[in-house]
Amino acid sequence: MKKPSFAYNAKQFVTIFLASLATAVSLELFLLPENVVIGGVLGVASILDVLLATNGQWYFSVAVWLVLINVPIVIYCYVTFERRFANKTLYYLCLLATELIVLRLTNVGELFHNLMYPEGGTHDKVIQLLIGGALQGISLPLMLSVGASTGGSDIVGIMIQRKTKRSSSEAMRLILFINVAIITVSAAVYYLITKNSEQAINLFIFSVVALFISQIVQERMFKGFSSAMELEITTDKPEEMAQALHKELNHGTSTIKVVGGYSKQEKHLVLCVVNKSQLIAARRVIHKVDPNAFAYVENVKEVLGKGFANKEETLDN
Repeated sequence: MKKPSFAYNAKQFVTIFLASLATAVSLELFLLPENVVIGGVLGVASILDVLLATNGQWYFSVAVWLVLINVPIVIYCYVTFERRFANKTLYYLCLLATELIVLRLTNVGELFHNLMYPEGGTHDKVIQLLIGGALQGISLPLMLSVGASTGGSDIVGIMIQRKTKRSSSEAMRLILFINVAIITVSAAVYYLITKNSEQAINLFIFSVVALFISQIVQERMFKGFSSAMELEITTDKPEEMAQALHKELNHGTSTIKVVGGYSKQEKHLVLCVVNKSQLIAARRVIHKVDPNAFAYVENVKEVLGKGFANKEETLDN
C-alpha cells in the first residue's frame, strides 16, 4: 500500500485542526456563556459544565467530560469498526479538549465578550446562537471529508447507518433525533437541580434553535460541495465547443441535434456540467469558440460522478 504523502497528511492535519477549533470557539465563546447545549455527547458534556463548573473550573469543564464520555465509544469503534476512522476521531477529540481547556484557562471567553459587548452595550443572544450554531455546523462536514467524525452521537449514527445499510440521510435524521432527545433531558435535569423553570425552558428553546442552525449549515456544506451549474449551448461548432470545454474545464460534454423553432435550421445542443467556480471561464470559452452561440445556465442541486465532490457519498462509504 502506498504511503500517504507529506502534503496529504498535512492537509488532513489542518482540516482536523480547523474542525476542532470551530467547535471549541463555538462552545467557549458563544454557546456555553448562554447556557446552550448543542446535543449529542457535546450536549451531555455541556450540561455537566453548566451545572458543575459554576466558577469556571477547567476540571469540571466540557473538555474533561467530552473526553471521558467519548473514550469508550472511540475504543469500541477502534475494535469493531475502522482503526483509521477511530484514530482521526480521537485526534480531533484530543485537539478539541486541549483547545477548550486553553480557552477556559486564558479566560478568552470573557475577554471576547467584553470586546463584543462593551460596558453599556446591548447583549444580543440571537447573534450568539447564530454564530455558535454555524461554527458548530462546520465541524462534521470537515471531519467527514477526511474520513472521520466528531465523536459521540455522530459515531453512533454512522455505525448504525453502515450496519443497517440505510442511506446517509436517514443516518443524519437519526443523529438529529438523538441530539433533540439529549437537549430535552438536559433541560429537564437543569430544572430538577436549579428549580428554575424559566431558565430551563430557555435552555431547551435556545438549544434547539442552535441545533437547527448547525444542521442547516451542515446540509448546505454537504450539498454545496456537490452542487454545480449546467450549461446548455446551442452552436454551429459542436466539436470545437466540446473540445474547448474539455481542455479548459476538464469536464465532458454531451451533444444533441436540435432544430430551431423559428429558423427550422439544424443546430447542435452541447450539454456540460461544471463547478460554480468555473462559470466565468466557461463563458469565456463559449464566446471564444462561437460568438454567435446561444447558451443558458441552470442550477444543479447535486452531481454524482467523476470530477465532483460528494460528501453524502463520503458518509455512505
